[in-house]
Amino acid sequence: MKRFAVLALALIVALVFAEVGVYPDKIVVGTFQALSGPYAIIGQEMSKGMQAYFNWVNKNGGVYGRKIELIIADDQLNPAKTVVEVKRLVESDKVFAIVGGLGTYGCLAVMDYLEQNKVPFVYQGAGTSLLVVPPKRYIFGVQPDYTLEGQLIAKFLVENLGKKRIAILYMSNDVGEEGRAAVKLRLEKYNMKPVLEIGYNPAETDYSALAVRVLGANPDAIVIYGFITDTIRWIKTLRDYGVKSDIVSTYANADPSFITLGGKYVEGVYLTGWVPLATPDRPEFFRDYQRAVAIYQETFPDAVMSSYAVAGFIAAEVFVEGLLRAGPDLTREKLVEALETFKNWNGILAKDITWGPGQRRGKTTMYFMRIENGMFVAKTDLIGLE
Repeated sequence: MKRFAVLALALIVALVFAEVGVYPDKIVVGTFQALSGPYAIIGQEMSKGMQAYFNWVNKNGGVYGRKIELIIADDQLNPAKTVVEVKRLVESDKVFAIVGGLGTYGCLAVMDYLEQNKVPFVYQGAGTSLLVVPPKRYIFGVQPDYTLEGQLIAKFLVENLGKKRIAILYMSNDVGEEGRAAVKLRLEKYNMKPVLEIGYNPAETDYSALAVRVLGANPDAIVIYGFITDTIRWIKTLRDYGVKSDIVSTYANADPSFITLGGKYVEGVYLTGWVPLATPDRPEFFRDYQRAVAIYQETFPDAVMSSYAVAGFIAAEVFVEGLLRAGPDLTREKLVEALETFKNWNGILAKDITWGPGQRRGKTTMYFMRIENGMFVAKTDLIGLE
């Protein structure tokens, strides 16, 4: 009888101290994505990248014998829905962590809630620096933020291309404002100021009047902080007005759809990148990309990996590496400590990821590519601010 009492007590203790979302045979994690609504193509693709990588891990035995179970909440990229869905994931579904949430405003809307509840949030499909500066214990960013990117754009234009008259066209929202401020911050180091700054409404369909102002300023380079549709609209308008300045835009536009939609107008446009291009002149990246495609197509046969699927893939592989480093006795605190050991870590597609105590900006380097003959062509190696 005493033996059974001891066993019962041991079982109770084990249950009391078991980590949320961690079971003998699985780890339950959540994500929020736009699976429906106007941005569904992004959320669906990012979800597929995560699912493909987790499926591959599970097929090969999981992590210390545990399979990863992914619960995807559809928030339609609506921050109000994001809050509701994330609370459900944490409080009802009892997820261990949130991995790869999509959208700046949604990520910001749940950031404090996850931090206060000590739920790790690994990888945000967002570029705002507010997620990682100042650093928060449970929030780990991977994608470069716009403050880093904007400064690197200015550095590239001045130091690599020798530009002296730089104009900034930016969406009149948090994304555009942060990018604009970062470009200006770096220009100050060269004792330079933009020759023109134009904030615009990305929903507008006619930028003709604004283009006249650009023509009059005669810049030798233009930074456009917008997303695919409005950025292409700007480029078409500028080129039709005879503006021949070099143009640089954000990595958010470095997707094949940008070339498809922009056609001849986007030839010669520069974009930032943080996932190295898989080109024959870089055999190691080509090899890694082919491996990622093979993993992806195990779940989605013959499908092409979009840049959004790549983002999901990277979110999943970074998280799994953290699980491996945390060890078999998994807790949220051990995951945090494990992620803090990343130093210039390279996965299959994730490259040069670093975290540490007080350091939550995973990427501090980017490279620049140019559209040539309808293809993205890398023009620099990874560069940092120093």
